[in-house]
Amino acid sequence: MFEPEQCAREILGQLIRIRTPQPAGDEKDAVLFLKELLGGLTSDITIIDHGANRASMMLTLPGRDRSRAVAVAGHLDTVNVDSEESWTHAPFSAFCDGDCLYGRGAADMKGGVTSIVLVALELLQKGFEPSMDVHFCFTADEEYGGMGAQALCNSGKLDRVMEMVIVKPTNGRIGLAGKGALGLSVKARGLSAHASRPDQGVNAVEQISALARSISIMLRKRGRYPLLGLSTCVITGLHGSISSNVVPDRAEATFDIRTSPGIAHVGLMEQIHELARVQMQKNPPLVLEIVPYLDRQALGMDEDAPLVRRFAHIFKDLGLPWEMTGISYFTDASVFVPKLGVPFVVIGPGEERFFHQADEYVSIRSVLESARILRKYIETIPG
Repeated sequence: MFEPEQCAREILGQLIRIRTPQPAGDEKDAVLFLKELLGGLTSDITIIDHGANRASMMLTLPGRDRSRAVAVAGHLDTVNVDSEESWTHAPFSAFCDGDCLYGRGAADMKGGVTSIVLVALELLQKGFEPSMDVHFCFTADEEYGGMGAQALCNSGKLDRVMEMVIVKPTNGRIGLAGKGALGLSVKARGLSAHASRPDQGVNAVEQISALARSISIMLRKRGRYPLLGLSTCVITGLHGSISSNVVPDRAEATFDIRTSPGIAHVGLMEQIHELARVQMQKNPPLVLEIVPYLDRQALGMDEDAPLVRRFAHIFKDLGLPWEMTGISYFTDASVFVPKLGVPFVVIGPGEERFFHQADEYVSIRSVLESARILRKYIETIPG
């Protein structure tokens, strides 16, 4: 008999024990576990092998109308563990303390994956037939390049999808907007001088910092976006010093820019290059080179959109509080939604402030609640 809480503990515990941290990923190990778990109930499982022990998977629950589909997606990779010593319990031991289960990926995103699996298991065991096909997608490489989401889009298997639910930690709230991410590699060549005479040089480190400030000012002028606030630019890496008493003539940095919906990255890059051009003119012989290494577009949904209104009704029917939120981090939605051109919402167990940290955990209760929401969504898809 299907017992949701015990099932959730066992599945989530095993997913945490299966190590899938970036950069190696090794998501294929998790895919094989899910295939073994679900394969006895359906043969409609597609595995996309990315090589190097990396894979994504899609399970389809056939609907009455096979010409249309919806998709529910979650990712299998996690961020790495920088230092196991900072953890109270071993990060891959799936330590359980009452309602909380601890481990790397517990909140981001194996708690959410467990919610999806619980729904798939229950509906398959019941022989439930939705009004249209439902694709349960489990992706590789969400944390970095979005390899799994891109491969599923390019496979053509999602071409009939009408809308998407992206499962990510939102603490049960509905995410309607997600910041975009633009990662830049910036190099500066200036003019060295003795540190006692900085006026005779062009400090490459200071010039990179000045460019970041200019970008930040430009972004602040765009104003605040509802649920997300301001767009931001942060220097996440900087190297330039060659000696403690020399003005550095070379420096390299990485910029992490988070954008709000409505800011097109193509246009933003043009503005950044113009800022750099003006800065170089004012500080000869300065040269600034800017190369993007990450490009995830921001996304937003209107709270009056039909998909959002349906979720509001679901929450009301389940007696759950209705609250909308913004997603400050990027998700696979930034791959799926632009490619497929579909409406979306983001929802899932776990809190944003607890993942990517030591002693990451998720509440089993929140995993089960997310499963209830997802199941109700699938059961009430309009015909």
